[in-house]
Amino acid sequence: MAALFPRPCEGPSSDEEVDLFGDYRQLFPIHVLGRLFWVPEDNTVLRALQFLELREGAVRLPYKDYCWNDTKGCCEMRYRPTPEAEVVPARACQTRVAPGLEVVALPKGGRACW
Repeated sequence: MAALFPRPCEGPSSDEEVDLFGDYRQLFPIHVLGRLFWVPEDNTVLRALQFLELREGAVRLPYKDYCWNDTKGCCEMRYRPTPEAEVVPARACQTRVAPGLEVVALPKGGRACW
């Protein structure tokens, strides 16, 4: 994978997006199951996946089944923090997005829509 860097954006397009993703000004490049996507900075992977579902219909996740705050451990995924790193397990509600992050297995119940 080539090095990718954050890109500026005009930020959220609605009050609902500000409530969900914050007042972001950059999009970070991440890979989800081998595909490149751009997601808002300063969010967890779980929120980034929600962004991809709302904006692009790229994934489907049973959001009601997740605790969102690391109390149950129900959103475990597998990912690479950087392209050179080993795949590790982590909770999507606690892992922050960063340029180059690669999700290799979605949280339980998740599926790609491509």
